[in-house]
Amino acid sequence: MTESYPMQMKERELSLEDALEILEEGEFAVISTVDPDGTPYGVPVSYVMMDGRMYIHTGKRPGHKIDDFSHDSRVSVAVAGEIEPVYEETFFTTRFASVVAAGNIGKVEDPVLVRQALVALCMKYCPQYKHEIGGAIQREWDITDVWVVEFTEIRGKAGRRLKK
Repeated sequence: MTESYPMQMKERELSLEDALEILEEGEFAVISTVDPDGTPYGVPVSYVMMDGRMYIHTGKRPGHKIDDFSHDSRVSVAVAGEIEPVYEETFFTTRFASVVAAGNIGKVEDPVLVRQALVALCMKYCPQYKHEIGGAIQREWDITDVWVVEFTEIRGKAGRRLKK
């Protein structure tokens, strides 16, 4: 891993605890990879956090994202939340909180953990259909993979964040 750059506007840097909270509460993430030729590729994904790790699901068929995961497991993850455009003190700005994290992604092989992650994803995005989760997982089991990001660095930043 390369050495971290110092945070510009240091006063906006968040604690690790606050950064993890943003990851927990985030709606979507962008996971960025690099192709074998060095071309960057970022893709938005739905995700769930469990035990400080980020879990996503994909299909089993090869594609750009999966090919990149297999080529180089290093990823960058970005999540933004608490976004509120405002007009403040004679200028336009945006309140926000964000996380940029680095880590390694790998396919989850343990079927129990795969099922736990899929249930957690369903409960995050569609809790009103919780009674349908088991059947949906069973129907999609053979065509779905779950991946986990193990973070090596998590950094949060907030601009003009309102106190909770």
